[in-house]
Amino acid sequence: MTDDNNYDLIVVGSGNGACGFLSYYLDNKIGKSSDEKILVLEEGEHFFNSSDIAHQLNWLKSFSEENIFKLHNALTPDKIPIISGRACTMGGGGSINYTMIHESSDWLANHIGYSVDYWNDLKAELNKKFALKNPETHLSPVTQQVIKLAEAMGFEQWSQKTENIPNHPEKEANLLHLFPTPFNSFGQRTHSGVSLVNWEDTRVELKTLCRVLRVELSEEKPIRCVAVQVKELKTGKIHRFCLKNNGRIILCAGATTPKLLLSYRETFQNKAIGLHVSDHILLPLGIYLADKENEITPKDNYIPVFATTIWKPEQQGRITVCTFDFFAGKFERLLFLLSHLFLALLLPNCLKKLVIRVPWLFTITKNIVRRLIASFNFFIKFFWGIYNLFKGKSWPEEVNLVTAIIKFKPASDGYYSDDGNQIILDFFAKEQSTGFNQDKQVATTIITKQMKLLNSLGNHPHCLVKFLIRLLTHIPYEETQVADYVDTYRKKFLLTEQHLAGGCLFGKAIDPGLENSSDTGKLYGSANIYVADLSAVPLPRISPQMTAYLIGFHVAKRLCS
Repeated sequence: MTDDNNYDLIVVGSGNGACGFLSYYLDNKIGKSSDEKILVLEEGEHFFNSSDIAHQLNWLKSFSEENIFKLHNALTPDKIPIISGRACTMGGGGSINYTMIHESSDWLANHIGYSVDYWNDLKAELNKKFALKNPETHLSPVTQQVIKLAEAMGFEQWSQKTENIPNHPEKEANLLHLFPTPFNSFGQRTHSGVSLVNWEDTRVELKTLCRVLRVELSEEKPIRCVAVQVKELKTGKIHRFCLKNNGRIILCAGATTPKLLLSYRETFQNKAIGLHVSDHILLPLGIYLADKENEITPKDNYIPVFATTIWKPEQQGRITVCTFDFFAGKFERLLFLLSHLFLALLLPNCLKKLVIRVPWLFTITKNIVRRLIASFNFFIKFFWGIYNLFKGKSWPEEVNLVTAIIKFKPASDGYYSDDGNQIILDFFAKEQSTGFNQDKQVATTIITKQMKLLNSLGNHPHCLVKFLIRLLTHIPYEETQVADYVDTYRKKFLLTEQHLAGGCLFGKAIDPGLENSSDTGKLYGSANIYVADLSAVPLPRISPQMTAYLIGFHVAKRLCS
């Protein structure tokens, strides 16, 4: 079925990159006219219909919802399965998660081009659109406690920020970064990427629950995208949406961006498509009982402070930035997070290989794991309550928990398989010449160094509970247990932070636009195909949400200049 309309611009995806792109493009398009037609295609639901993600109270539930998160078929080169996913909703991962921190302007200048001053100014311009409050005001008791504990362990608060959003520096130190959240005082999500865009602009036509199947190319040169084929997920109908002769297509589809281009590598003579792909390795850490004196609210489910530290090789390897994230709340609420993380830790590799290929099986498995953990908690509470009554004590109250994760960029990049059906992520790879395993060294060293900080977050659970946690997951509570956990993790438990990046890098697969601004983000070999999402850069060292917004914003600014 061919749509009767031809479009000036087709934007594939409405995630972080697309929101950054559209926020600038719609406000600054030179010579913009009311008859310009812009089509935005989104595989997920309309933001208005995804009410769970619109409130802070539902963050943990939204984070683990199977209709919002789609699982990749991701493996290591040795075919060890990796639990890795992506957000599938308007605003992308930024509409579910709310971690906000910028990569350094030096990093951006090095990987994309342009000056450090250019990126500083662009950050300020973008961040003003968010209008976020200073995160240092009204800190919760739990946030204050985490900061106090971390400072006692040698971390320092880093104050460098742009419009209240922190910047990670080029500095070798243990740092704390307070980040603002996109919620107002009532917990409503009012400052996310979706809020950057005027979706009621008459030029914009938004179609949700629409999956782009392929891009169609012209037969003559220069090679142009002339149309896209789209599947309407509700009805299964296939549509074809065409571009005008001078139209452009902007790919902001995350992991789907390289997939849509993979089959055309020879056509474009662009062999860099699908290469240099990576995601943050994520390792869950211990579960602790929170201090009863600290009031914990649903707003503390994600404590708004990062702790970053540096692993520096003595002789070989690259400097690695490691990030600690902290979570607190009642068990019933943290259960969504725990089941999401523990899914990778509880399933044997043979089952994980099946789960990552079959979406409905992933949903069933996640619910089973959630119920398993809930049942485990019920029996612990029940027998502990009987024991208390036997001792003449009252029935125990619901406890608050504190937990943490560590994430870092792997030493080696991955790639898409030739057919695009698999994503190969090179986690815990050994160097062929020396046998040195940098990822293993990073995880073992950093977790061991920070065990005192982790153990200070709260009290250890009951010895029986801790025994079962260790039995099932090998998660360490002592320094001597770290090496065993990391070794078991790399063989059985691989899990990512769902931050997939790369596949169409600036200067390799797409034009950085240093000579001609209108070529910024253009796919080499094409006349009108552009990339404006995390596919365009290597994986940032820290959470990449703000980098994704900034890339889209940058491409739009260069095209409109």
